[in-house]
Amino acid sequence: MRYGSRRRTTTYALALAAALLLAGTAAGQGTTRMHSETIHDGHRSSVHTTGEVRFTDDDRDVAYVEPGARMVIEEEAPGQPERRVEYRGTSGGVRRGFFRDGREAAPDGADEAWIRRALLAAIRESGVNAAERAVRIYRRGGAAAVLDEIRQIGSDGVKSRYYATLLRQPLRPAETARVLRDAGDRIGSDGDKQRTLAVLLERRSISAGEMEAMLDAAGRIGSDGDKARLLIQALARGDVGRETVLDAVRTARGIGSDGDKARVLGAVPARYLRDRAVVGEYRATLRTIGSDGDRSRAASRLAGDFR
Repeated sequence: MRYGSRRRTTTYALALAAALLLAGTAAGQGTTRMHSETIHDGHRSSVHTTGEVRFTDDDRDVAYVEPGARMVIEEEAPGQPERRVEYRGTSGGVRRGFFRDGREAAPDGADEAWIRRALLAAIRESGVNAAERAVRIYRRGGAAAVLDEIRQIGSDGVKSRYYATLLRQPLRPAETARVLRDAGDRIGSDGDKQRTLAVLLERRSISAGEMEAMLDAAGRIGSDGDKARLLIQALARGDVGRETVLDAVRTARGIGSDGDKARVLGAVPARYLRDRAVVGEYRATLRTIGSDGDRSRAASRLAGDFR
């Protein structure tokens, strides 16, 4: 079936048993039963698995398919032959079959190149071994190489895993700030964005520049609840600094929900409510709360001289 010039992009991910199995080691990780399909501008690609699949560390081949199971990758594109590659698990190992225009064939050089690209795309979008891959890429090319890899990934959830792993590497402050801002720009899902940025808060020590970058990215979270949750987490740190408090209170003005906005103000450490600059920003945010009850509760935290 050809798809002509139809312009649409659709991705389906049906977790029949579990779309993704993540275990403790690379050797124990792989996809389980999954079907995903992408259609865009006449191009269709799909991946279907019926059991556990593991890939080689260099992402160039399939290392294991559960006996009796299979993984099928198919692609149709204008001006190209229809291609399909199947990997079946047998008692003797993995058996590969290749089909061109519906007929089994011996793959030529162009077909082998397609198989490598199709496998890599499947690995990227499924998130299989995401943490291990991110570490390998980081060790080979640094943070910039991981960011380049993330740009090849469409799934926000998978992007988030790569960003989270990268943020747990020994990055320099400027690299961390770059990763945080990149995540703020490239992750569309508010929940995934919030969870990714919150990885920074796992650290024992955070520089002012890193925290500033995180709060800048937090400003691009659309969900009031997710944005408030991240700001409250930042304000709850025992070592939270004055500049972070100022930035968090300013960022809270972008929250539409009066209740969420008031909760952020309620998380400002009491020791900063005698600081004139903090109180000034606090009052500016307070004025954007429309609900009398929420505004009154937040205002009650200020000492009489500052109300």
